[in-house]
Amino acid sequence: MQVWLVSGVVAVLFFALWLLVAHLYNRRSCLKNDYEGHGQKVSLPAAPLSLAIPGPPSLPLLGNMLELMQEHLPNHLTALARRYGNIYRLKFGNSTMVVLSGSDIIREALVKKWSDFAGRPHSFTGDVVSGGGFSISLGDYSDEWKLHRRVVHSALQRSTAESLHSVIQQQALKLRQVLLEYKETPVDLSEDFTVAASNVITTLAFGKQYEKTSAELQRLHGCLNEIVALWGSPWISALDTFPLLRKLPNPPFSRLLKEVSRRDDIIKTHLDGLKLGHDAIKEVGALTDFLRCQNRPEEDTQTLKLTDTHVHMTTVDLLIGGTETTAAWLNWTVAFLLHRPEIQHRVYEELCSVLEARYPEYKDKHRLPVLCALVSEVLRLRPVAPLAVPHRAIKNSSIAGYFIPKDTVIIPNLFGAHHDPTVWKEPYSFKPERFLDGGASLRALVPFSGGARLCLGESVAKMELFLFTAYLLRDFEFIHPGANECLPDLTGVATVVLKAKPFKVIIRPRA
Repeated sequence: MQVWLVSGVVAVLFFALWLLVAHLYNRRSCLKNDYEGHGQKVSLPAAPLSLAIPGPPSLPLLGNMLELMQEHLPNHLTALARRYGNIYRLKFGNSTMVVLSGSDIIREALVKKWSDFAGRPHSFTGDVVSGGGFSISLGDYSDEWKLHRRVVHSALQRSTAESLHSVIQQQALKLRQVLLEYKETPVDLSEDFTVAASNVITTLAFGKQYEKTSAELQRLHGCLNEIVALWGSPWISALDTFPLLRKLPNPPFSRLLKEVSRRDDIIKTHLDGLKLGHDAIKEVGALTDFLRCQNRPEEDTQTLKLTDTHVHMTTVDLLIGGTETTAAWLNWTVAFLLHRPEIQHRVYEELCSVLEARYPEYKDKHRLPVLCALVSEVLRLRPVAPLAVPHRAIKNSSIAGYFIPKDTVIIPNLFGAHHDPTVWKEPYSFKPERFLDGGASLRALVPFSGGARLCLGESVAKMELFLFTAYLLRDFEFIHPGANECLPDLTGVATVVLKAKPFKVIIRPRA
């Protein structure tokens, strides 16, 4: 690791003079292009806009690269917001990034002005993990992307309208049986949560579920976990800004390529079998429906067509977006409850009082305010994708009175918005009661981003989080193992997904 790291630093210094010349040469045209689009002058609003977005000092060539190489980037970017405000800029090589750390500012950009900021920045490493930009989550805004999202959204809605609730209930009860087998032995539940969340998605997508011991499932989750962890590495992100580094030995990037290849082999094998048989079987999921819609003529276009790559990357989006995030969130919920065990007792008492002996349903949500407050507070403290996915300005625009040139990269710091002391009292404290006493507004929560890039599986995720949590706290008490184990570390490990560090818990069945 030290060898390739030193090699990378030497390479940056070696090419510093060359990059400086290129930087000076491009600077004038970049500044000029801030006010021009496609070679034509752009008319700015009559009201004056401030051009001086605040931000930390930057180094020549490297810009603020060191700011982006912090171990816990969401925490660090949030600390910068306290110094420079809820909108500030960072330089990364020749690129400018604007970080948004307030819920109102994020909503202005992603919801009110969604059509200005619906793009994705071009990313060499993003293309590697998304099959060349064919995924809904990473694909750039275009007519093809809109068609892809519309077809998948419709297929997912049809699949989930009748079956989602029963699928989650089935997996929650299956998870219950797994937890009963531990017989109050201290265990790490992260793998069990991953299997449960994964089975919801695979059942909805293509009518298949796995056992925890499934070799296929373990291979798939192993490579997905590696991809998420590696892609969040700053040493891989640096390849987007410094293309010359791509020619140097880079073991983490080699590992990323290997894991992406493994992922694609597993998914292709499954999809090939599904595609060969889907005409002869009953529709079992959204992905089967998507396959049937793949070549269906669209009324609004005669030229656009969804390919096998679109289907492949849809599967990747569903698995990562619906498995890694949900499992991480459930793990965070248990971690926080171990720090404040009285909260789970309040939820249990509410469930018993309102529902008596039956299991909860999603329609009970409005009758269970304590449970809903718990879900909201964990979403606030630990949005599982704390920095969302970067957006790109597809035209000249403005945010909070600042001029934002076309192609500026926008980073929605959801973690920062959820820890804004001007909005949240004691923002770093776990206090679900803040949503019960009128001291917090659900409008200030932006855990699923917003606008045209709103998380495709938001409705699925909300139902999953509510029902899994309700079933778990109805049937079990989660207990700290005692003196031999520390309470869970609430800092977490920040990659693309914010995960809790491994911890063990005792699961005691309710009487």
